[in-house]
Amino acid sequence: MQHPHRIAAALAAAILSTTAAGALLVATALPSTALPSNAQVTSIVTDLGTTLATDTKDGEKVKYYVVPAKPEGEQEFLFDIAQRFLGDGNRYKEIFALNEGRTQPDGDALTDETVLLPGWVLQMPDDAEGEGLEVGVLPTGPAEGAGEASAPAEEPAAPSVPYYVIGETPEGEPEYLYMIAERFLGDGERNSEIFELNKGRTQPDGGKLTDPAVVTVGWVLQMPEDAKGEGLQNGPLPGPSASPEASAPAAGEGTEEAAGDQAGDGGSWLEPVLIGVGLTVIAAALVLVVVYVVRRARSNRPEPFDDSLLRTDTSASWMVDRALRVLLAACERDGVDVPGVTGVFIEGGAMRLRLAEPVSPAPEPFVANEDGQSWSAPLARLQAAPASEASTARFSRLVTIGVAETGRVLVDFARARGVISLDGPTRARHEVLRRWLGELTGNPWSNDPRVVMVGNGLPQPEQVEHLTAIEQVIPELEIGAGGVLVLSQAPSVAQQDLLAARFSDPRFSWVVIVLGESTSAKWRITAGEDGWLRSGFLPDVRYTEQTAVRRAGE
Repeated sequence: MQHPHRIAAALAAAILSTTAAGALLVATALPSTALPSNAQVTSIVTDLGTTLATDTKDGEKVKYYVVPAKPEGEQEFLFDIAQRFLGDGNRYKEIFALNEGRTQPDGDALTDETVLLPGWVLQMPDDAEGEGLEVGVLPTGPAEGAGEASAPAEEPAAPSVPYYVIGETPEGEPEYLYMIAERFLGDGERNSEIFELNKGRTQPDGGKLTDPAVVTVGWVLQMPEDAKGEGLQNGPLPGPSASPEASAPAAGEGTEEAAGDQAGDGGSWLEPVLIGVGLTVIAAALVLVVVYVVRRARSNRPEPFDDSLLRTDTSASWMVDRALRVLLAACERDGVDVPGVTGVFIEGGAMRLRLAEPVSPAPEPFVANEDGQSWSAPLARLQAAPASEASTARFSRLVTIGVAETGRVLVDFARARGVISLDGPTRARHEVLRRWLGELTGNPWSNDPRVVMVGNGLPQPEQVEHLTAIEQVIPELEIGAGGVLVLSQAPSVAQQDLLAARFSDPRFSWVVIVLGESTSAKWRITAGEDGWLRSGFLPDVRYTEQTAVRRAGE
């Protein structure tokens, strides 16, 4: 997909060409006495081109970050922001230099490297990366000196309201109102409330929301009072970066003055240029119609899938459960310790167990391979062999990740001993997460763990706990039964250190999954739109080939 500023530049060039061509064609049809000199035509076309180029540059989209309100009024610092998005906290001076002195949405300005206020908008360097960044026309504060002459001193300040700056999805599309309503209001159907609150208001780039299916990255949406979640801001609504009403008369005055200056030179020479401008408007209108049709087509895509918990292929789960119980019975019968199992592979008519440490020989019906790193057994013998009734809690974090060329693949997430990152397009990683949670909570060996989700933009199943900040659950990450913690973004450096300390204790049995890229992740897994799951340390698997059915009674 082309970058927006490149598309804008190409459009400006096309319009400029259309204008010049239109002016030339019409001028050719008029008497020579009505034509301006070559120098005058060149000057007019050059001025028009300069205006278009300037407008395109001013509206260029950049990366920016809106400072959020921290829990309990804590302040965010430029060093932390640089560490998070640039990978080096010492680059905070670059962020300061980009934003020093610029008027913020609350009318204040950044003048001190140590002082940041919630709601401030920070332009970021081009190489900034990470969840929480926005891409679009930079929202700006109130125009300098606006209203000083006419507004009475006692006029109240703009009210503080909850608002959200529209970002970009991993697919490069603007976040639609349905997605935003689902994220901050818990119900995508409430998108009409957001539309009504913002309909017709001038946005930072001068546009207006007139169609609920057509939005632009960087637009500011006032949100209902009950909206909540990370990424939401509170304060006066950021207004347009420039006032179209203020600039229009000036342009008109310039045109009128130019017409007056040329009246004595021949009277009607300006007509070809005006007709050329008319052709420009028609060309621009056609482009806008095409953009509108494309966006309307995209908005008719199916609504986001139901994110309720699902259980994957039930028959396969019970087959694996029995095999695990046969393993327990065989080890008990032969008086050997149950080995640590890192993965289970169903390959044709056999099952192979990948062990944490080599063990040989294996108790029947299992057979150890040459180095003792894995045990195998025919599925038919596993179905016929005696099974133990003992607890299978030791396998409670064993999860089906998909189907490889040789068969089904299960992995013990507890063996990661660190953060597991799940990256890829939003819809794909949500689908994979949905299946993982179904395995972790619905399989016969799952042990019914506690599931906690932290942040916004996550699935919203009712069966799990939803929190807005990781600090709310950190005190409960204790040694013991453990659970599953899902984060909407990578943890901070301090949070990484805390989690690393927890994972260093072998008794700590929590699984921590981050949706998105995380540099601190021990396992990094990517879900593709093509249905494949890739990790680099496991065989590529197709997660879409699993049969998904709703859990009974839900």
